[in-house]
Amino acid sequence: MTLFQVEIPVATGIAALAAIAFMLARARQREREFTALDSLMLVILMSIATAGGIVLVEAASRSAKEMTLSENLRSFRTQIEAYKLQHAGQAPLLYEGTFPQLTEATNGDGEPGRPDKTHPYGPYFRGGIPRNPFTGRNVVIPAKTSPPQAPTGNGGWLYHQESGRVTPDHAEYLNW
Repeated sequence: MTLFQVEIPVATGIAALAAIAFMLARARQREREFTALDSLMLVILMSIATAGGIVLVEAASRSAKEMTLSENLRSFRTQIEAYKLQHAGQAPLLYEGTFPQLTEATNGDGEPGRPDKTHPYGPYFRGGIPRNPFTGRNVVIPAKTSPPQAPTGNGGWLYHQESGRVTPDHAEYLNW
């Protein structure tokens, strides 16, 4: 946890406690009226607490997206490896932004078809390719290198056919 991530919750907590203490002190002094300055102080303290809360929510949201990205990426790579094990080391082929060989049953040669005795493998992803939580997309774009040099901004994932390696299509996570 960085210093900034620690300072915000502390400042938020202090502001919230100060606002509560202020309100309690005012309630005890009933002979004094609540002035415009009192109102201004309360608004300032609550604004600080709210701003800190927003930062915390955004940090929690990013953390949740990172955990989802990590899990989806692990699952994606595991399913590609399972496919390779059942298809003589061959990686699945990318076709129009998706992997029919991972979302449908295949035979030993990797030809998609209906699940039966002639197509006993897969499907590896029954619900389709997982979405990248940062882009909201599940489209897979071919990558020329592994790891890719830059995100495309068009997909959810980048796929290097020769290595069978999939990577998030997001600048901060290209080396995951």
